[in-house]
Amino acid sequence: MPIEKAERLINLTMALLAAQRYIKKSQIFAIVAGYSGNAEAMERMFERDKDDLRNLGIVIEVGGLDPFFDDEPGYRIKQTEYALSLENLTPAELSLLAVAAKTWQDATFSNSAQSALRKLRSLGIENDATNYVDAPFHIKISNSNFSLLWSATIAAQSLVFEYPNQSNQLEEREIQPYGIAAWRGQWYLVGRDVAKDAIRVFKVARIAPECKVRGKVGAFKLPIDFDISRHLVMLQDVPQTPVILQIRKERCHGLRQKSKKIKHDVEWDEIQFSENNRSQTIQEILWYGPDVVVISPEDLKIAVIASLREMAKNG
Repeated sequence: MPIEKAERLINLTMALLAAQRYIKKSQIFAIVAGYSGNAEAMERMFERDKDDLRNLGIVIEVGGLDPFFDDEPGYRIKQTEYALSLENLTPAELSLLAVAAKTWQDATFSNSAQSALRKLRSLGIENDATNYVDAPFHIKISNSNFSLLWSATIAAQSLVFEYPNQSNQLEEREIQPYGIAAWRGQWYLVGRDVAKDAIRVFKVARIAPECKVRGKVGAFKLPIDFDISRHLVMLQDVPQTPVILQIRKERCHGLRQKSKKIKHDVEWDEIQFSENNRSQTIQEILWYGPDVVVISPEDLKIAVIASLREMAKNG
């Protein structure tokens, strides 16, 4: 299963699980990353996705949004009926589900997540699951605001939170959340910045604690032409800095996932990836401690050494 499709299925599952009411297809196409193209193409993608989820044992319930009107049908997944049939999945697909399960365990869907992890263990892939969940992936998405972000997005309520500006200083933002989605291993909130009157993208892990909702349910409507994937793809246009690290064998799985191996010896692998968030890169490197050595760029090496000295002084 391609990573792009797998992420879309995870996004779709989480959106339908989080919904307290039925979600129309037009809303799904707007808030779930990965749906693109014309209406006919998105319809085909959605039908295939529904079949894939049903083949996994995930029951998608179809119902009317208003029992008194012949309205467009909506979709949701009841947590009480949520189940996974994992026997026919590949190890890569099972590992991806382990990541998704860890996401739910750290965020909103804890009961479903623990059930999924138990089933993964029963199939004898404890090591695969541990390798992926061992990565700092779960730290990046384990955010105390995650449940609130999801519910406010589904309910169309404004959010108020502090977020770092270009000077890395926290400032208050009021956002009308249009969608929340996984993209290249990270979680992002996309919505309209009320003060700037423009759509902005926020990394969930960088949103300060104690996020709040403001206003009534249904306070705003999604723009007709809103496409969350288009805004996430634009993140690729941010200038990238190449990073080369040495990492110890069989360690640092989160770094391995996003890198290419360029050298290796008995004890160490040399990897390369591109980064556009220096503070996040430093945090990742510090997380893995002595299992990582910075080769380049030189300013990153200096910053990591300075951070280690500061930690030692304060420790």
